[in-house]
Amino acid sequence: MKSLKNNSHYKAISLQGKRSNLRDPHVPLRAGLAMTVLLGLLSITNLTAFAEVLPKVPQNLMLTSTTQEQLDPEYWIKRIPNAEVPVKTSAEMDAFNDYIDSLIRERVDVLKMAGTRAGKEVRADLSHVYYALKARKLYDVDNKDVPVSFFEEQIKPIVDWETIPSQIKVKWGAVIRSTSVRAVPTDTKVLEKPYDIEFDQFQFTLIKPWTPVAILHHSSDDKWLYVQAPYARGWVKTKDIAYFSGTQKLKTFVHSSKFLVTTGNSIPVYRSIELSSELKIRASMGTIFPLVSTRGNLYVVRVPVKSEKNDAVIYAYISKESDVSSGYLPYSQANMIRQAFKLRGARYGWGGMYGGRDCSGFTHDVFLSLGVDMPRGSLDQAFVGTKLGFYHPFKDKEAKEDILHQARPGITIMAMHHHLMLYIGEVNEQFYAIHCTWAERISMSSDEKNRINQVVVTDLTLNGQSYLGSLFDRIVSINEVD
Repeated sequence: MKSLKNNSHYKAISLQGKRSNLRDPHVPLRAGLAMTVLLGLLSITNLTAFAEVLPKVPQNLMLTSTTQEQLDPEYWIKRIPNAEVPVKTSAEMDAFNDYIDSLIRERVDVLKMAGTRAGKEVRADLSHVYYALKARKLYDVDNKDVPVSFFEEQIKPIVDWETIPSQIKVKWGAVIRSTSVRAVPTDTKVLEKPYDIEFDQFQFTLIKPWTPVAILHHSSDDKWLYVQAPYARGWVKTKDIAYFSGTQKLKTFVHSSKFLVTTGNSIPVYRSIELSSELKIRASMGTIFPLVSTRGNLYVVRVPVKSEKNDAVIYAYISKESDVSSGYLPYSQANMIRQAFKLRGARYGWGGMYGGRDCSGFTHDVFLSLGVDMPRGSLDQAFVGTKLGFYHPFKDKEAKEDILHQARPGITIMAMHHHLMLYIGEVNEQFYAIHCTWAERISMSSDEKNRINQVVVTDLTLNGQSYLGSLFDRIVSINEVD
């Protein structure tokens, strides 16, 4: 379909979207942007070690007009002509990922970074983040004010930006196990509002095993590293990073020609061929391992490990019965829907908290398992591919309906302020999506809500009984990832 990128309606809505999407926790911080991003974040979670106190939510939720048969991916696949035909060939996928690289300004190819960095840039980043957070009114897990002294006494001495030299010699590493990227070097969790326990203001995102990082600074207690990852910059735990001697060595593993892709929600990885001792690395959907060989009913892969020496990797073992693929699955509408439905019921997790996914984390992992290297943030995802339309909230009803009648299920993203959904089809004049969402608002006069907290299938009338309006009402853009 024809792109609408150059018309005036597109320009007005895209600017509006950029201003109002600051809730997304996955925008990497840079000098000059850090203050804006942090002051704009709109939701949060805890202070000290946290045990979830909210009740569990049933995984087989039936919401809106959804029926039991619609919880089966094949229900949607059989409604799509030629659903198994790849949207792109392998060669076309390479070119498509190059296009995504060029589209997303905040994306960083860590393995192409220079070996030195100006110290003043990193000092500026760190100080911007610190002062932006310090200026905010935040709460701890007991719903009490976080005092300014917390930042002055517990954060600033650890960040220690004054000791950064004028010229930084970059070090290189790879993630050992899924690990959080944090705004400041602490496990302490803070809330923007009392009782808002699902959202941690210090949480940026979660990065997977084998993610390459450039190490720019370390905390004064050496427990944290300040790193640049492909889509985020922030603090990660030192124990979760293996050091490498340089980008060339790291590249041989990260860009291995033979690789194994995690295609299930999460799979076990073992340190022995007997599969008796599991490595605690959390290989979630989209995690990629360099593949060495097959051995009977096992895949032999490489994983990075913490060592006093650089370039430390070991063999690890994955059962062939695990939900994995040697190379990427074909990028087809059918496979996209199957992959998305494997995560139905999976826990919501703001920025990857609690091992879960937020709305853009869900779509990111699904696309990644098929080889589409989607950006991590919802705003960036909404600009990838063919732009089918941009809209004002609560307006353009017929225009949105016309587009969705034609849109290709499984590869179409519907975006609104603060949320993102994967379109899966139309039944009886209702449009359906699979998406990861935290709650459904149910009041016209208050913020009363039903907690969902997982990946669900719904039609677009969800939230329609609230002052916010339905999902359909609030769609601001639709794009096909093709």
